[in-house]
Amino acid sequence: MTMSYDVVIAGSGPLGIAAARRLAERGADVLVLEQGDAISDPPGSHYRNSDRFVAQPDSYLPAATKYLEFIDDSRPRDALPGAAVTRAAGGQGVIWTNLCPRGDALWPVMSDEEWSARYRLAEEYLLVQSDGLDRSIRQKRIGAELEKYFETTDRKVEALPVAGHFLESGILHYTAPFDILSAAGEARNKVSIRRDRVNRVVSEGHKVKHLETTSGRVEAAGYVIAGGAIATPQLLFRSGIRPDALGRYLSYHPLAVCQIVVAPEFCSAEGVADVDPRIQIRPGGETPWYTLVLHDVSPFDPSGDDTEIPPNRLVEIQSICPVDNEEHKRAIFHEEGRVTFDVPLSDADLGRMSGAEAEARELADLLGRIRQGCALAWMPFGFAHMTGTTRMSASNDGTGVADYQGRVWDYDNLFLATNGLIPTRMSVNPTLTGVSLAIHVAEHIQP
Repeated sequence: MTMSYDVVIAGSGPLGIAAARRLAERGADVLVLEQGDAISDPPGSHYRNSDRFVAQPDSYLPAATKYLEFIDDSRPRDALPGAAVTRAAGGQGVIWTNLCPRGDALWPVMSDEEWSARYRLAEEYLLVQSDGLDRSIRQKRIGAELEKYFETTDRKVEALPVAGHFLESGILHYTAPFDILSAAGEARNKVSIRRDRVNRVVSEGHKVKHLETTSGRVEAAGYVIAGGAIATPQLLFRSGIRPDALGRYLSYHPLAVCQIVVAPEFCSAEGVADVDPRIQIRPGGETPWYTLVLHDVSPFDPSGDDTEIPPNRLVEIQSICPVDNEEHKRAIFHEEGRVTFDVPLSDADLGRMSGAEAEARELADLLGRIRQGCALAWMPFGFAHMTGTTRMSASNDGTGVADYQGRVWDYDNLFLATNGLIPTRMSVNPTLTGVSLAIHVAEHIQP
């Protein structure tokens, strides 16, 4: 069966749905293809909004991890044992942590004014806010202590923007692709979503002719691949679209986490509920890593006398370290469909990790003590924020997969919407920047 639309998008995560919404607002009829099943109700809504996780927040991460399809978690660290994809209605956007800082390492894909406009629209789509955190006692008291700690540095202590809104009950409702599209007004009627797997992009010369899917052939004037930083280049590779930069210049964030029991002077009184804090210490000066102090999700099983600690006494420190974009750091795609990784860390990468780890220990001592069983640990490498695998470049010189409009080099109507486009060593969470790029790409596709 052949079906025709203005634009077809492969992938229903936040970037794919943001591109779909922007295209629909510009008048296009859009079909979104997603191979995964729904894991939330309604499909594409945030898994974390369910009553079970509102009642037991610490049970969320183990439950959500079930929906991560790890590439090969038995591999050594340079082969990224934490690398994974999510195949579900709404993609990664139904299990993400919703943290939405603006980028810290922008490149001249747009003017500063255009970046600001794209960020504002992305924040509107994702319902990004931080004002609701003002009611958090830990937010105010810990924030004030951190400001004193960092006052002689170039680093800023700020509220960490989050994609969601507080309900009257004080519970945070997390934004997901369902919410992005639901808020599109009449434009949402121009977007169709169908469960179907894209097997191949079929092209002739410089033009994509159709997508070959499990159910048949899908034709459009324009095509957007929005399958994430792994599945997007994987689809290009199996379609015979194999530019030199495909999978290369891979960057990600080694992520260290510990959970601390906060000293009483920073907390609400015993038995008094408190909104969970979200604080960011942005990179600055000679410090290239990104530090978060928040009570969000914990990968730990506490032990000993610390098994039962009131939630208003807890925060996590997350240290996010950027890995340099270098050509030899790469995802390797194989003819039989496998993907492997070779991302050796340089001395500079390891130096950043060492510095971030030392800082985290100092902050833990400043704010309280590390909870038993929750000592500082690095998450499996490749777990967080992969970028660069389909990077943008200013010219078709072999260092990029797509141009500054998100169009794949040498193709007239094939576009990408993925964090894989990001060509720089970004220290902060990349999702808001990725959504801004998806909107930017959608603005350059003619409906």
